[in-house]
Amino acid sequence: MSSGANRVRPVSSILSGLVIAVGLITAIWSVVLFARSARASNTMLLALVAFELLLVVQLIVAIAYVASGDRPDSTATFIAYAVSELLILPAGVFWSAADKSRTSVLVIFIACFAEAVMTARMFQIWSTVGG
Repeated sequence: MSSGANRVRPVSSILSGLVIAVGLITAIWSVVLFARSARASNTMLLALVAFELLLVVQLIVAIAYVASGDRPDSTATFIAYAVSELLILPAGVFWSAADKSRTSVLVIFIACFAEAVMTARMFQIWSTVGG
């Protein structure tokens, strides 16, 4: 089982790092849009769709690892984080699209930043596997 844990950590690190990086980049992008009094562009919306697809991949990988027997101490919490991450970004985008005020793009900032924080927390929870 320890060889499984060693196999999981590098992949988990790369995927977690990618999700955190994309979350922070899109969060910063939304702050720039706010500073310029702009709304989310089609390019940003496409980036957010790609980000959501990355979160789907993260969920699939998380479920696959848990199903294979590699489980963190708080498996239910870990899976709850992974599943709820899929809901935050669409909710933020829809809220931002419905709100016509200048600050609507900051909802996307909050959603993207929350995704990065939740992924960091998932990585912390996952670090209990095999250790």
